[in-house]
Amino acid sequence: MAKNWSGTVDFKDLVAASPASLEELKSLIAASEKVRARGSAHCFNDIADTSATSVSLANMSGEIAIDKESRTVRVPAGLKYGELAVALNERGWAIHNMASLPHISVAGAVATATHGSGVGNGNLATAVVGLEIVLPDGSLKRVSKGDANFEGYVVGLGLTGVVVNLDLAIEPTFNISQTVYRGMSRESYAANLDEIMSLAYSVSYFTTWAAAGGGEVWAKFRSGTTAPTELFEAYPATSNRHPLPGLNPEPCTEQMAVSGPWHLRLPHFKMEFTPSAGDEIQSEFFVARKDAPAAIAALEKIAPQINEILWVTEIRAIAADELWMSPHYQRDSIGIHFTWKKVDAVYEMVKVVEATLAPFNYRPHLGKVFSASPEYLDSVMPKMEDFKNLVNEIDPVNKFGNVFTDKLLGR
Repeated sequence: MAKNWSGTVDFKDLVAASPASLEELKSLIAASEKVRARGSAHCFNDIADTSATSVSLANMSGEIAIDKESRTVRVPAGLKYGELAVALNERGWAIHNMASLPHISVAGAVATATHGSGVGNGNLATAVVGLEIVLPDGSLKRVSKGDANFEGYVVGLGLTGVVVNLDLAIEPTFNISQTVYRGMSRESYAANLDEIMSLAYSVSYFTTWAAAGGGEVWAKFRSGTTAPTELFEAYPATSNRHPLPGLNPEPCTEQMAVSGPWHLRLPHFKMEFTPSAGDEIQSEFFVARKDAPAAIAALEKIAPQINEILWVTEIRAIAADELWMSPHYQRDSIGIHFTWKKVDAVYEMVKVVEATLAPFNYRPHLGKVFSASPEYLDSVMPKMEDFKNLVNEIDPVNKFGNVFTDKLLGR
């Protein structure tokens, strides 16, 4: 039985299809009563599941195509970010950011607004300037930035069509150096959050919510920027680190202020390694950046409960965007991510975390574990109703939906 990336969700596919051509995909979709696209399955809830036909585009060959004049690249949907990054860098180009790991498919990451960090960096979906999608009747449609409802199609949760190609904005390649600062207490981090998160091109803060010991700031500096020798009484590590305390740092991208290409520094993990602490469950909740210090202070009250079943928390910054189903829609955000141990207690703990963050109008990562009701999501996602209308227009028979999305949209 197929599983998600960490082995915590058993997929219930009746048929698992892997078409080798666009025509085969179009015929499959047209003939199917229900079909659900699935990428690298780096998800922690049932968003990618189906009891009917799943479709993977991993076998659909396709080359990337760079348009130097428009500074865009056309990318096959099933390509992994790590593969795209190597191909771009070899040609002297880059995308604006990458997620913590490069092993995820481009279309799947875009569909769920996957992100890296950086106060000036939007999530990965914000690079999209065009989509080619297959509609429920098997026809092909192109949607471009500036078209009506474009911002509704991009973070489509698999509901606005099966994406076959994406056009992404690119820029000339650049170098990054990474410095890890050890001994940063949560109190000091929260008190100086804006300054710390603005320190470098991409910044993450790691903590286990333990009572003793500081966390770590992972700062990724674009070439031409010098890392400070001290950061609010936290100091650079003297050897490479892993985000999970005590683990071998070999799978992690180069640190120690050694400059290198963007794609070998922006992710935390190297493409040639599979990063995992074993079976794990992930959740992530986004609050407005201005509310983040107060949100962290609120979580401090339940820190012992969190620590008991947690591997690590990563806190990141994401710039506001205009994508309808993005959790960063029109809101500069701080993402508070939890990598939980695989224990049943996590699901109740997630509810406690959500209750703690509710006063800050948190928005959950829809590809990770959350318990928020559809009514709550309607209240914090300003474009939810518009998205529902768009999905109903594109797919009135709900061919692309599943149990998860039916609950989410009330279908």
